[in-house]
Amino acid sequence: RAHSPIVLGSRVQPKELDRVSSKMADQDFTAGEDVLDQLMKRLDAEIEVFIKAKEPDANDLPLVTRSRDLKKADFTVQWAAFAAKRKMNPVAYVSELVEGLQAHVDQAKGLITKVQGVGPYLNLFVDRARVFRLVIRAVSAQGDKFGHTKAAGGKRVIIEHTSSNPNAPLHIGNLRNVMIGAHLAKMQAACGFAVKQAFYVNDLGAQIGLTALAYSRVYAKIQPYLKIDHWIGAMYAVMNTCQELQQVGVDIGSVEDACAKGKEAADALMQEYLKGAEGDEKKTKGITEYFDIYQDLRERFEKMMVVMLEDVRKIENIKVEAGKLNLAYERQEAWAVKIFRKMVCDCLTGVQTTLSTYGVQHDQFDFESELGWEGSNDKVLEIMKNSDYYVPQTQCNDKGVPQGAYLDMDGFIRDQGLKVGKGGYQKDYPPLYVLRPDGSTLYTYRDIVYSFKKASQSDLILNIICSEQDLAQQKVSLGMMMMNPEMKGRQYHLSYDLVKLTTGKMSGRRGRYLLADDLYDDLKTVIREKMSKKFKDKGEDISPELFDEVTHEVSTAAMKYALLSVSCQTQINFDIAKITDFEDASAPFILYNSTRVASVVRKFNDKVEKGQVPALPPLDSVDCALLDDGKEWEILMEFILPFASMIVDGAMPKLPEPPALPSYGTHKVCDFLNGMVRGLSAYYGPAGVRILPTDSQLEEGWNGAAATHARIHLCKAFKQVIDNGLRLLMIEPLERM
Repeated sequence: RAHSPIVLGSRVQPKELDRVSSKMADQDFTAGEDVLDQLMKRLDAEIEVFIKAKEPDANDLPLVTRSRDLKKADFTVQWAAFAAKRKMNPVAYVSELVEGLQAHVDQAKGLITKVQGVGPYLNLFVDRARVFRLVIRAVSAQGDKFGHTKAAGGKRVIIEHTSSNPNAPLHIGNLRNVMIGAHLAKMQAACGFAVKQAFYVNDLGAQIGLTALAYSRVYAKIQPYLKIDHWIGAMYAVMNTCQELQQVGVDIGSVEDACAKGKEAADALMQEYLKGAEGDEKKTKGITEYFDIYQDLRERFEKMMVVMLEDVRKIENIKVEAGKLNLAYERQEAWAVKIFRKMVCDCLTGVQTTLSTYGVQHDQFDFESELGWEGSNDKVLEIMKNSDYYVPQTQCNDKGVPQGAYLDMDGFIRDQGLKVGKGGYQKDYPPLYVLRPDGSTLYTYRDIVYSFKKASQSDLILNIICSEQDLAQQKVSLGMMMMNPEMKGRQYHLSYDLVKLTTGKMSGRRGRYLLADDLYDDLKTVIREKMSKKFKDKGEDISPELFDEVTHEVSTAAMKYALLSVSCQTQINFDIAKITDFEDASAPFILYNSTRVASVVRKFNDKVEKGQVPALPPLDSVDCALLDDGKEWEILMEFILPFASMIVDGAMPKLPEPPALPSYGTHKVCDFLNGMVRGLSAYYGPAGVRILPTDSQLEEGWNGAAATHARIHLCKAFKQVIDNGLRLLMIEPLERM
């Protein structure tokens, strides 16, 4: 934090400076700047007026910081380094400062009311009433934007997240990717970044061609009876199983006929195929595995499979047929484009419905296929071929086998003198293959092309990716740097660990996932049961519409908090009972305590309407000196004032030298909110401050209106900060729960 320019180098007389300092102290904080930082700059300015007279040549005066112990001081200045540089005793220096500074503070009548020397520390005590008023006014004036800053200065960022295969629904693993990306986008926007959220549509590859082949042949014959992305995911699982059975010599028509007769017939047919494959371990394993998967799928999707197999059983070689369709699509043949885009866009429609349930919206959908159609693949390849590190494909390498084209990453790292070993690139770095032996592009190559496209639209690229893809992402960034040195540090990935299920396993081949949609239904069922009991216990009535709205928000909030409440590198053990606990660290816990603050304000307004208490006056007419409980000051200092800096710390870490990755704190908002509502719970809980008068107090002649008014203004500020934090998590605040 730079020293305030108001006093540095000034030739204004000290008394005039005192008046400037006093006037500056009560000016409204500037929107778009960190409130805590602004406050500490004002305190810097107040003491600097005196200290600059003592140290006119010093340009390294230490800055004001928050005190770690609010019982000992509000703010502090550490003079040890300053004194050591000048070979002075810091304790003696601080003692000398205090003697004259206290008189200056008394005269200036700024925010600082008292100074105290404790060892090398100059402790500062402020006029808390004035600080309360300044901060509450800032929260009220800035509203939904409180905590937002212009720290990033409009820097353009593309955050690529979700990017799930467009032939299946979102599962729990995808959802962690979604939440991290969407939340980071919110945090960075609050820091002044110009953020775009991108979804990379992987519409090329064997899986997609396989699914499109089935979808094109079945779509007109049967109406989907599942959510469309679930329907397409099931179709892929069936088609992949049929392909695998063909690969081990099984006629899928005979399997379908046997299954139609019953399990005994299906098992008998499997034994026939196993007998014919005796001695071939790989084939035997494939027959056993995929017969089992086929029967499992048929139990769940029989209606679809009966119709599907009428056509698919006639395809002599599913793998070859799907490959032909894929090739036609890559060549942009109109008939193939129609088939692919119908399936892909239908699936994405279902995926978007799921994303909308969780309040997530991307700014752009970028199709992998279009990189080839628009010529980007060819342009980048021409540049790549001119690299000294490009090794072309061959049909016969030194081992006598075909080999695809690759980039010699190890050679590049050595020649550039890049760090190797701990904190650097791995030794004997593996090559980055970009083309198959036949010259067709690999997905790793297309990732590089897409990364260059994103780079042309942004100043920084952040890819949200599972930790299993760390090396692949590192290779892409290194490949970009090889082709254009200016790309160094332009693209990073945010790596996250897996989500572990407490029961069961996911399997795409079997069409078994812990689906985001099913998880939402399970969460909502639990939340509805718990909230129904809460309303019943309180004797409160709630309309079915409001109950559904509230339980929806609490259910999605529970999921978001569960996926964001730990650092990205921490594996999540997903437990529905824990994440729906209203008494533990969870979204329901935060929302419940947030609505308690809203309830205080609502009850106050009810008492005003009944004429029991005076209406709330404007803040300037309120005596903030009555906010005299230590917990009030603690919450202000620990949560309201540092709210903006917490967001910046999480969203704007230092960008390190590659291959090191920045440490984004996507868990910080959850930690912050959990800590804040716990502090609030202690503040106005049974052993805390009573904000509103009881009926007996009103009957006896209550005279606490002034303190209540101050605390209602403070509660509104508390609620606003919680609401703003919740919205960073894509959680809509509630007024009742």
